Amino acid sequence: MSSDRTGLGHTRTLDVFWGDCDAAGVVFYPRYYAWFDASTHAMLTAAGLDHPTLRARFGALGTPLVQASARFLGPVTYGDRLRAECVVTQVGTKSFTVQHRLHLGDHPVVEGEEVRVWAEAVPGDRPAMRAAPIPDAVRSVLEGRG
Repeated sequence: MSSDRTGLGHTRTLDVFWGDCDAAGVVFYPRYYAWFDASTHAMLTAAGLDHPTLRARFGALGTPLVQASARFLGPVTYGDRLRAECVVTQVGTKSFTVQHRLHLGDHPVVEGEEVRVWAEAVPGDRPAMRAAPIPDAVRSVLEGRG
């Protein structure tokens, strides 16, 4: 993960609880993906792009994931306090990329990436969605210009 900030970013603190850990005493890997998702939503909310706003102002269903990955660089255990950083590193026509880094003290312990699409409803009898162009006002915020 590049440490150069390119767009919208957010930092928050995560406390590791007993229920986050597996039988080996380390964080169970799906928790990292849940933390990435929560961090992205916290970042969007802090920027005024919470889900109710996305629907009311822009008619979007949301920003669903189409790709996610992680690299585990060190162990994280019960009682640890992490600094979770996320930043938008790329904004395409219909998608954007968020990179995540979790630190234990000064040490990076997990790096991850999400690719999300701007989603709109598809008319029809069955609930469905499709990727759509990101509105300019949202693009400006994601790129850190808004």
